[in-house]
Amino acid sequence: MARLHRASGIREKDLVVRARALRESVDPLLPRLSGDAPKDRFDRLRADLEEIRAERDDVDRLEKLAKRGDSLPRAYAGLLRYYLEPKNPTVVSFPLPGGEVSYAALSRGSREAEVAVQQSDDPARVMLAYVEWARKGLHFFATRRVLWCTGRSAEPPAEFVNEKISDLPYRLVPDPAGHRLVCIHLSAGEPRMYLEVDWPGAHRSFRVCRRCAKDDRHLLSHLSEGAASPDPTEAFPIDARLNVRCEGGPECVHARVPQLPKRLRQNYEYGKLSDAALLDAYRDEVRPAIEATRRTTFVAGGVCYGSRLPAFLDALHPTPVERRALEGVLGQVTGYFEIDEPAASRALERLWPQHAEEILAAITDDQAEARRALQEARDAPGRIAEILKRAQKRGEEREVLEALPRYDRLTSEAAWVDRIARTYRTQREAGAERGILQTLPREGKERGIAFAFLLAFGRASAHGWQFTPTEQEFGQSLIGPVRALLEAPASGYHDALDALLRAAGVADWGSRGEPRPT
Repeated sequence: MARLHRASGIREKDLVVRARALRESVDPLLPRLSGDAPKDRFDRLRADLEEIRAERDDVDRLEKLAKRGDSLPRAYAGLLRYYLEPKNPTVVSFPLPGGEVSYAALSRGSREAEVAVQQSDDPARVMLAYVEWARKGLHFFATRRVLWCTGRSAEPPAEFVNEKISDLPYRLVPDPAGHRLVCIHLSAGEPRMYLEVDWPGAHRSFRVCRRCAKDDRHLLSHLSEGAASPDPTEAFPIDARLNVRCEGGPECVHARVPQLPKRLRQNYEYGKLSDAALLDAYRDEVRPAIEATRRTTFVAGGVCYGSRLPAFLDALHPTPVERRALEGVLGQVTGYFEIDEPAASRALERLWPQHAEEILAAITDDQAEARRALQEARDAPGRIAEILKRAQKRGEEREVLEALPRYDRLTSEAAWVDRIARTYRTQREAGAERGILQTLPREGKERGIAFAFLLAFGRASAHGWQFTPTEQEFGQSLIGPVRALLEAPASGYHDALDALLRAAGVADWGSRGEPRPT
């Protein structure tokens, strides 16, 4: 419903300024013609407007002309009459798709004609006077500078097309065919859900994927703003596609995805849905039909692998522990399973709430470690893959260490060497080097043995300044036994440790303890 209020002083001044310009020329009220635009029809309109302009100083005559004839000439006469006697007018507001617009009621012309005349410096506002002409078959395009009429041709002026493309609300690039502009993800060939706005008149179409689509953008409004045509839905048809790259065969559920419903299409065309909201609504619309399939269907990042679990897992690039966990659970899955990105972590996070114990059982048989991982997951949800890696790593380290012999009553030198050797087996060179530097005593045979370890790791030159020449010489003599200890299998660990300690002059260094119960 229109709202009434009184005009402000600034509004009155604007009316006077625009009336003064139209007293000099009616050109701002007429479109520039191209194509098969009906020149004779616009010539008649120009003649009517010029007849009114000729009476621009006659108040009584203008008052009569503001009450008869077509809407645009009426509105023109009303504004020229106001210029001569600028009284405080009533201002009326009414809604348009692009927002609310106001005008002063100065004649018996239509509200669209009043706006066109009173805002004649804006071609898009002038176009409002020709909406009825457009409904009867003509096409109009308002650039920032000029209003065009292309007659019954839907092909817009190049100036209009260039403005629209330069001001797009998204970063779009041409596809190889050249007539379609797409977002960077679609340009890269990623199978992502997308919105398409076609523009047949300009021989262009525009596609934006869900990742790029925004809640505060409306691609259709941007492209169609400033255009008036007989049927806007034909001038700018829209569509939405799941765009799944299906490798599941002709019986796959993706072979029969429902099209965009008319209800959602109209809600978007009326501006009730943003770009992102339309895609989300379409996905929600088709999801029940897709997920109702009884066929095992794996989908990752827009690619459907059907029931081929190995191919699906390959696409996720899992680590060995992630693959083992996923195989243990997904082998039992039936129906539809989808993740938005091809990443093993996404699949594990999706499965974790219902299958946490099964996943942990696939990577470790240590119950204490499994309980620890469950607690970590409760404390840090969303980091399941990282927690599993840690649990699997700790389990592997435990297996390595439990395979080594146990010792009782080790001397200080033997305890230190044994600790560094065990650290190497679980954390390799970096961990062992860190352990050496953090626990290196100020004196004793451990220092020479430490230098031998650093030589074996290829890190002696970086830390040589910490060792005396005597310690370095002693370490050089032990490089062979140290390497033998580092490379020895678990069954040969004791003999290699004994050989190293004896070479270092450490006798009666300790004894083996009882093996762990199996």
